[in-house]
Amino acid sequence: MTVSKRVAKSGAVTLPRQLRQETGILPGVPVDIEADEDGVHIRKHVPTCHFCGTVDDVKTVCGIEICRGCAEKIREEFEE
Repeated sequence: MTVSKRVAKSGAVTLPRQLRQETGILPGVPVDIEADEDGVHIRKHVPTCHFCGTVDDVKTVCGIEICRGCAEKIREEFEE
């Protein structure tokens, strides 16, 4: 699906309802926005561990996404 939209004075672009519904990008859902030589890409955010990069069992703690494995390693460091 290709849709042409104008950028508002504020810099905002509204994603069409059908596109939001098809991709699961609903109100309040975080997105990642990246730019490369092909243009600007908007993707639904997938929580990823800040330390090891895994997407398995990730939680946000103090604003940092961290997996259970890395959290355990940090905990162990403080117990020594």
